[in-house]
Amino acid sequence: MSRALVRAQRLQRLEELLLAAPRGLTTEELAKQLNIHRTTVWRDLRDLMETVPIYQDGDRYSIDRATYLTNVRLSAGESLMLHLALRIMIRRMTHIPPIMLTALEKLALALRDPVTSDLIDSLTRLRSERPLDQNRARVWEVLVQGWLEQVTVRFVYQKFQAERPAQYEIQPYLFEPAVLSEGVYVLGYSLTHHALRTFKVERIVRATLTTQTFQRPADLNVDELVQHAWGIWYGEELTDVHLRFRDPSVARRVRETLWHPSQRLEELPDGGADWLVRVAGVKELIPWIRGWGADCEVLAPDWLRAQIAHEMSRAARLYQE
Repeated sequence: MSRALVRAQRLQRLEELLLAAPRGLTTEELAKQLNIHRTTVWRDLRDLMETVPIYQDGDRYSIDRATYLTNVRLSAGESLMLHLALRIMIRRMTHIPPIMLTALEKLALALRDPVTSDLIDSLTRLRSERPLDQNRARVWEVLVQGWLEQVTVRFVYQKFQAERPAQYEIQPYLFEPAVLSEGVYVLGYSLTHHALRTFKVERIVRATLTTQTFQRPADLNVDELVQHAWGIWYGEELTDVHLRFRDPSVARRVRETLWHPSQRLEELPDGGADWLVRVAGVKELIPWIRGWGADCEVLAPDWLRAQIAHEMSRAARLYQE
């Protein structure tokens, strides 16, 4: 391998390391990760500054992400994996914001054919099948601006079971997609509740920016916040749920998927399986249980078993009529 090629690969890796470190890296840290001398790091930083907006703050070097032009280079396999992730998102969302469509179109250009053509065709169909909703587009614009500039957002929200919408104020910290349903949730500190809350973006009727700024917590970690959530609810009392799948074929289907990080499977002698999980926000788990019908028996907690049994009885009476 020529020295020029080795250097080009090193500069590319240096750029990737700086992009992955919002708080910057020292020359000592870079030298250790690149396994080169600090003198070489200084020389590489100087050369990289000719094409990449790198700035120095004390002894730390960072990339100015506001002016940085992303240049994604993907292999054919990486293109396919990203394409699958994008397909999951666009197939599960009823309302796709315009900024997502433009982002997907730009990503499509970074992929490899035939993935590029397939994704562009999908986006073209989406634009024709789901016409632009100006009100929803405006809601997304306000939320994104509030999130980026750390400005409190005031919005009118229509809860699923409420007759009338209500007004809330939230400091938007992050966004998280629903896993087993459709849509996107915004998570942040609610000045209305004086606590962290999640709101489904699709249920926001209208939104405006306030003049109140906030500081996003430095230690905020979405995976820690929702580690016990079934979906996006979190912060509630943890509940141990015990389900039984007696049919071996159904049990095989259950075993195929990691439904929740805390799940445990216990095999039954007849080929069935017991499924145990500890979650917050059991309400989000109930539709999933219903989806298995008579193939799933709730063993615990008692109140959940009683509720599902009551719903099953109602459904049976409906069909008998």
